[in-house]
Amino acid sequence: MRKTFSAIAILLGLAALVLGIGQRTVWAPPETLTASLAQSPEAAPVTLLEEGIGTAAGHPTDITIKADGKFTASLVRTDDAQAWVGKAAHTTISGINTEDHVVEATSETGEAEVPNPAGADLFQGTEIADKSMTYRWTNPDEGSWTLLLAADGKAAAPTDVSVSWPGDTATPFSMPLIIAGSLLLVAGIALALVRTPPRGGSKGDGRRAAGMGPKAGPLPEAGKPGANTVAKVVATASVLALALVPGTPALAASQSPVPVDSSTQDTEQVFPVVMQQQLERILGEVSTSVAKADKSKNAKDLGERTTGALKTLRGQNYKLRNEKIKLDGPSPIDTTVIRSAAVPTDDGANFPRSLMVVTAKDSAASTIPTALTLTQAGPRENYKVAFATAMLPGSTFPGIAVGEKSVKLLKDDASGVEMQPKAALSKLAGFMDNEKSKDADKFAKNAFLTLNTKDQNALVKANKDAKITFKRTVNDKDTIVMATPEGGALVSGNFISTTTAKPKESGGTIGLDETTAKIVGVKDTKKGIEISYGEPVLLHIPAEDSKDKISVIAAEVITKDAKLLK
Repeated sequence: MRKTFSAIAILLGLAALVLGIGQRTVWAPPETLTASLAQSPEAAPVTLLEEGIGTAAGHPTDITIKADGKFTASLVRTDDAQAWVGKAAHTTISGINTEDHVVEATSETGEAEVPNPAGADLFQGTEIADKSMTYRWTNPDEGSWTLLLAADGKAAAPTDVSVSWPGDTATPFSMPLIIAGSLLLVAGIALALVRTPPRGGSKGDGRRAAGMGPKAGPLPEAGKPGANTVAKVVATASVLALALVPGTPALAASQSPVPVDSSTQDTEQVFPVVMQQQLERILGEVSTSVAKADKSKNAKDLGERTTGALKTLRGQNYKLRNEKIKLDGPSPIDTTVIRSAAVPTDDGANFPRSLMVVTAKDSAASTIPTALTLTQAGPRENYKVAFATAMLPGSTFPGIAVGEKSVKLLKDDASGVEMQPKAALSKLAGFMDNEKSKDADKFAKNAFLTLNTKDQNALVKANKDAKITFKRTVNDKDTIVMATPEGGALVSGNFISTTTAKPKESGGTIGLDETTAKIVGVKDTKKGIEISYGEPVLLHIPAEDSKDKISVIAAEVITKDAKLLK
C-alpha cells in the first residue's frame, strides 16, 4: 500500500511540475495580441476610425494603417466627420472583438468621390503618410473624436487596418502547480524510502523462554518517519496545493471591463468648434492668403480666404487703385498674436459657423489690434474672413479664451441684450446719418462717431449751393452675432453708405474732389453725383440689465464707387 501511495504522489508531482513549467514556456500566452478585418470592405473614398479601436482589454492599442501610396489621417470631432462625409461612400471601423481578434467594420454606399481633405480647416490636425503609419489614439479634448482616412478623395481610402495591444501574460496557476508538484514529488520519494522492519515472533511449544520478559517492539530509527508520518506529509502537501490554487478562473483578471454608456454624458456637453492650435493655423493661412491678394491687387486672389463685404470692398479698392486712383490700400491682416478669441461652442455639426478674433503683430500696448470675423459656410469649406478692421482708440473687446462655453452664435433678433442686434445696427445707421437722431444717446461716444459727424457737417457747410444727403442701409447678409460671457453680444455688420449731392437750383454746378473726379472722369456736374462707401462696423451690446451704452469697437470707411446722376 505504501508503494502505491508513493507512486501516485510522484506521478501527481511530476504532472504538476510539467503543467506549471509548461504554462511559463510552451503554453505561455502571447505578449502581443492583434486584430484585423475579417474581410476587405468595398472600396470607398473615406475610411472612418472611431475611438472604440483606441483601447482593447483596458490597454491602449497601436493602430497600423497600410495603403498602396500616400494618404492622410485627420483627427476631427465625430459629428463633424459625419458632416464632412455627407452622402459619400465610406467604411467605418468602430471597435474590436477581442475574443475573435477581429476589427469590427461596416460599409455605406454613396458618392464615389470627395474633395481632398488634406489641410481642411474642419480638422484638428492632419498627418500625411506614405504607404504605412502607426497611430496611438489620443483625444485632444473632451468629446467623441474620429480619425478620417483618405487618399486624394478619388482613389480608395486605406482599409488595411490592424490593431495590436499587450496580451495577458499572467500565469496564476503556474507557481502553485510548481510548488505543489515539488512537495508531492518529495513526499512520494520519501514514502518510497521508508523501511519498516518485519515483525518478530517466538517459535516453540507456546511457552515463554525462561527469564524472558514481554517482547518489546522495535525501536523507531531516528530520522526515518513511520508510515503514519509519511501519510500526514502527503495529506499536508495536498492541502497546501489546494490552498495555493486560486479559486477564480485564470483569465478573470484580463477580462475587459463592462463599457459605461457615455451617451447621457455627451448629450449635455458642448465643445468649441475649433481648438487653439487649429485656430492659429487657420488665422495664419488667412493672413498669408489675403497678403498675397493685397500684393497682387488681383480680386481673383481674394476668393480663397475672403467673403462677404470684405471681399467686395477689398476687390473694389484693387480696381480703383489699378486705375491709378489715389486711395490708401486696405490694412494688412496680421495674426501673429491672438489677443482674444470668441470661438462659439457647438453641440452638433451645425453650419454656417463664425468666429470673432482680435489679433495684432505683437503684444505691445501701443499696437492697434485688428478685429476679425471669419465664417465657415459648410463642413467642406474653409474659414473665410468677412470682417477685418482696426479697433478704435479707447475701445475694448471682451477678453475671451478658446473653450469659453458661454460663447454662442445668436440670431440678429436675439433677446437678453440691451437692444436686439438688428435694431442696434439700424439705429446706429440712423444716428450716423443724422446726429440729432432720437437714438443718439443709446450709443457711447467715440472718435469714429465724432469724426463722422464733423466730416458730414463740414461737407454740408462747404457746399451751401448743393443739397447733400446721407443714407445708410444695413446689409443683413453680413450681420453676425456672438454671445459674450458677461451676457452681452458682439455684432459684426456692414453699412452700405451713400452720399448724394445735387444742385439746389437748376443750372447750378457741383465741383468734385480729385479722387471723385478721377472715378467719374469729370471735374464738376450740373446733375449731381452719388458716392457710395462700405462701412464695416463691430458693436458691443451690453446685457439687458446693464447700464452701459452700446459701443462701436471697430469701424472704417472704404470708398466703393461714384456715379453721376442723370
